[in-house]
Amino acid sequence: MNIKTILSLILSTTLGLAVVGNLFVGNILLSSLLVFSALGVGVLSHLAFFEEKKKKSQGAGPIPWLNLGMSYSLLLLSLGTFLFLLITPPESRQSTIAKSGQVSGNETEGSTIPQSERTDVASGGERARLGSSGRGEGVDALGGANEDNQNAMREAQVFNPATAGAEGGVSEQTKVSSQNIEEVIEPGEFDQGLADSKDLLLSRIGEDKENKDVGDPNALIFDENEDNALAFDPTVFRGVEDPNDIISKAKGDKITNLRAAVNSLGVSVPKSMSGRCDKVGRVARLARGGVKNPDRVEASVIKALNWLNQDQNTDGSWGNNAKGAMTGFALLCYLGHCELTDSPEYGEAVAKGIKYLVELGDEKDGWLYITNNKHGSAYAHGIATYALAEAYGMTEKDFILPILQKAIHRIVAGQKQDGGWVYMEERPGVDNLRFVDFGKNEKQSSDTSVSGWQFQALKAAYNTGAIFPGIEPALEASVKNFYRVYSSGNGGFGYRKASDAKNIKHKLTGVGSLGLQSWKHGHPSEEEKRATLKKAMEHILKNNLAMDYTSGDANLYSWYYDAQALFNYGGAYWTAWNRKMEPMLLNSQLPDGSWPKEGGGKTSSRGGQDAEVYRTTLCTLMLEVYYRYVY
Repeated sequence: MNIKTILSLILSTTLGLAVVGNLFVGNILLSSLLVFSALGVGVLSHLAFFEEKKKKSQGAGPIPWLNLGMSYSLLLLSLGTFLFLLITPPESRQSTIAKSGQVSGNETEGSTIPQSERTDVASGGERARLGSSGRGEGVDALGGANEDNQNAMREAQVFNPATAGAEGGVSEQTKVSSQNIEEVIEPGEFDQGLADSKDLLLSRIGEDKENKDVGDPNALIFDENEDNALAFDPTVFRGVEDPNDIISKAKGDKITNLRAAVNSLGVSVPKSMSGRCDKVGRVARLARGGVKNPDRVEASVIKALNWLNQDQNTDGSWGNNAKGAMTGFALLCYLGHCELTDSPEYGEAVAKGIKYLVELGDEKDGWLYITNNKHGSAYAHGIATYALAEAYGMTEKDFILPILQKAIHRIVAGQKQDGGWVYMEERPGVDNLRFVDFGKNEKQSSDTSVSGWQFQALKAAYNTGAIFPGIEPALEASVKNFYRVYSSGNGGFGYRKASDAKNIKHKLTGVGSLGLQSWKHGHPSEEEKRATLKKAMEHILKNNLAMDYTSGDANLYSWYYDAQALFNYGGAYWTAWNRKMEPMLLNSQLPDGSWPKEGGGKTSSRGGQDAEVYRTTLCTLMLEVYYRYVY
């Protein structure tokens, strides 16, 4: 048997399998190529046959004849397949959203939609992906694999309503609804809000004209006539004007689209914080936030609060060196779970922590730090003021307000001309006295990291509704400063300038994004704000692809901000993030409720003797993100 005979036998067998396989794929172009390939194999088998016949006087033998027969059969099979596909072409792909898990039936008018051209979403029970990279977990995917075979396209629906189909969210081509009835859970009484609310504190990403035609009215949790409600994320809210019998905590002459919850102390909590105090609806909020194990997340937070309870110092503080900052962090965790001074389990700890900060501020004339460290003091003051503002807003204890007003004044007065803040410095005062304050050297740009905490403190104080001179201009200037350090090139926010965003060491994009989401003034335009936030979300996901607690790249500080920014943004971006964050934090927690040293040890190098409190509070606040705030 010569080489030509062996080669033609192998090619005939291989091409035969390819032809049979193409019957299932239905690619007519491939079918035509297989016809020409079969012709080539036929020529080769004839050459092999005559060569064998020439060698043997008795005849070619059975194998050359078998080879020749296979080549003719292959040619007939490939030609028949080509003609079959030519006469009955497969159904073309629809340029609309395909729903993962879609099966033939009424919804698709008897057709199976194998793939969507515009969004490349696989259906038929496969893993859904938004984008075209791998399993859909890269930055280009903007949403990650959909493990539940549900519609992963909410972000595309909002930003390109045409892909969601006809008015009402149903495509005439596919009859696929843009909303899944099964996954929508009724909101709690105060789980309300509007797209493009006058106070952006209440709104999520999306514009009225982009959202009004998205979603099946019968599947959504808001009323059919509320055209400006959001449909791209299961955590949608419905806005209702305040009833007269509810006292709003937000500022402004007229408050609309806001309902405030009344907590256990009888204090009316701002809408953005009301979710934390609805303990009955907390599990529902966890579910709507994409949590796979709501009970385990809640148990994890309780374990952390128990650990903090046992770790509190006798004077009411937490930590060893940076007591101001650590006490602030601990209080934020308790308040984030709506544990107030009347809490049966944690009320004493909360009351003692508040008392410690108030006495510290009274002793230091409004400053809320312990050590005169130019770096640590700046952070500590912002963090502690942030906690004290939340404590006042949620308890309305009169003894807190005077110290809070002094602490806020320190922040407002220390703001630089560029709108941000830097580390502390000692400066000469009147009569040769020296005092410590935020740095004022205008040749030096402000620090985005320090600015983030001062901004959060100002916003929390604003939410209380009390009077703080200069707070609104300070917040607006702060937003402008975040734009100053934004890099449109890569979507990141820099440390002191935009070009610093190239250095992923700092990872401050969550800080800047949260700032832009949290205040309504200071933006160049609404369109630029939206474009900036979208690019920033992509930047965060791209630079946290691994997200491993034990990795040397683990950065709890940046993850604290990233989690809030992505949750506020919502949609596929948040889904991709939370799919990694939730199991990572739950699986890393120690039995005693604290978290161990992470890979790389950034909390140890930055927190020193307070590292254990530092990382445990950061992780706890991340696990409270589902209900702690909604901007």
